[in-house]
Amino acid sequence: MRPKMADLADQIKGGHKLPQWIINWGERQLGLHALNVAHAKIEDDWEAGSTDNFFKLACKYLNLNYDLEGLENIPKEGPCVIVSNHPHGMSDGLMFGDIALKVRNDVRIVVNEWLHCVRGMRPYQIKVDVYGGEEAKRANMTGMREILKWLREGHCILVFPSGSAATYSHRDRRVIDDPWQANIAAIIRKTKATVVPMHIAGRTGLFFQVLSTLAKGLRANFLAREILRDGRMRHTIKLGKPILPHTIGIIESDEGLSDYLRLQSMLLRYPKQQVKSPSITHQQEIAPHQPTAALQAEIEALPADTLYYTNHAAGLDVYAVTAQQIPQIMQEMGIERERTFRAVGEGTGAPSDLDAYDNHYIHLIMWDTRAKRLAGAYRIGLTDKIIEEKGIKGIYNAAFFRFNPKLIEVLKQGLEMGRAFITPEYQRMAASLDTLWMGIGQFLNRHPQYRYMYGTVSVSQDYTHTSRSLILSYLKQHEMHAKYAKWVQAFNPPRSYDLLSEDARLLPAGMPDIRLLASGIASIEPDGKSIPVLLRQYLRLGGKMISFGIDDDFGGTLDCLVLVDLTKTPERILKRYCGNRES
Repeated sequence: MRPKMADLADQIKGGHKLPQWIINWGERQLGLHALNVAHAKIEDDWEAGSTDNFFKLACKYLNLNYDLEGLENIPKEGPCVIVSNHPHGMSDGLMFGDIALKVRNDVRIVVNEWLHCVRGMRPYQIKVDVYGGEEAKRANMTGMREILKWLREGHCILVFPSGSAATYSHRDRRVIDDPWQANIAAIIRKTKATVVPMHIAGRTGLFFQVLSTLAKGLRANFLAREILRDGRMRHTIKLGKPILPHTIGIIESDEGLSDYLRLQSMLLRYPKQQVKSPSITHQQEIAPHQPTAALQAEIEALPADTLYYTNHAAGLDVYAVTAQQIPQIMQEMGIERERTFRAVGEGTGAPSDLDAYDNHYIHLIMWDTRAKRLAGAYRIGLTDKIIEEKGIKGIYNAAFFRFNPKLIEVLKQGLEMGRAFITPEYQRMAASLDTLWMGIGQFLNRHPQYRYMYGTVSVSQDYTHTSRSLILSYLKQHEMHAKYAKWVQAFNPPRSYDLLSEDARLLPAGMPDIRLLASGIASIEPDGKSIPVLLRQYLRLGGKMISFGIDDDFGGTLDCLVLVDLTKTPERILKRYCGNRES
């Protein structure tokens, strides 16, 4: 007689002394009978000459069907660890193995003591207690050494770092993984393995969840029963982009790395689609460009003191002017703003992007002296003078945020920065952004009375919903101004971009650095783009967030209101743009 795939008599003390009918009854109640039937069919196939592996046949005969995304993210060679959440139990392991073996045959899956009973998995498994703890570490040194050896030989490991099927959390009011253990993170760090995050959608049934709440120690005995339920649905499984050793090295602690890997897995469950704002679905045709000769004539007529910076190598000049000094260039600026913003899912939808604020703001324009065209611009508001002449309503951001009078007094010491753009043709020129910021540095030098810069950084609808959620949650967790954030309120705050609570808790240790955020966004975005350049720039300057809003009239952008205190900007960066600035 063939051995069973999972024999209940092996799992209970004195089981082989019990009547067979009791064992058979117990196996049916626990779902083991279905495993044994499938195992018999698998062996029939092998005897008939089938070369299919155990996992593929197990999924076939247990009716485990799934839709898979991202299989190409598994490296075909080299040390690799695939980490996954664990929503179902045994079904996860069977589908996990089937997926990995589609790409490479040097696969081992880390299993706990109970899954070791599944005979067909034994050639592929490494048995280890992934719950952690000092006693477990001592008991599993053999298994841990085997994992290390396997990875150092350049092979692939599959692991569920939670060690057990997800259960209901009263804190989060949903079914979530148990904590991911740091011992797997330590192995990844030691072996310099590439990591591929995976996410399996779903959860166990109500019976299993109730049992887990009332008697958690008994739940492993009912995992096989869940396979019958899992065979009645189609599963969604996603593999994320590989996480390379240099990214892993940014995180100092194993606990932090464990949180980071869990976050990368969980982010795969968020929707990735871009939801376009209704305001940009009815766009008018962009207005035609202004004549080059007319634009050049205005540049040549500008007073010498309006030239703030020249980049001779790139052929770029930066001027600080009023709208009244450059009427033709203002029209061209409106056209280029709209064209540039539309390219990233923003824009007003009008033929040109100009507004009433342009008339009383200063414009920092970047002019290509060789091509005789506008390369980019920034709008700067002298807050104290604007409020003195027009009141708080004269400030652009006052239309989107309610400022406490205490904050207004702070803002009077600052420059409102906004409507920044570099035209598409110059965005790939490394000198463009640097030149524009050198111009800003010279502006600060000529106006040393201003201590602050503030304004909104837009995260456009060109980013996926997941990326916007991660950026917002990261900024709230790490980059909020402890004092001033209490003094401002958005009229239209973002309401659907926060991470789930269990994922947000991972951010302090799991994503402590802007480099990790940038890497995370690049892995999420289909085109590989990272965080917005201006957001990175303001954070480099020491900027802190004071509020967030949604601009429905500008393509539904997520606006991050940032405040930079120049007295707290790192000295090396301040010197780079301003030299020895007086204050």
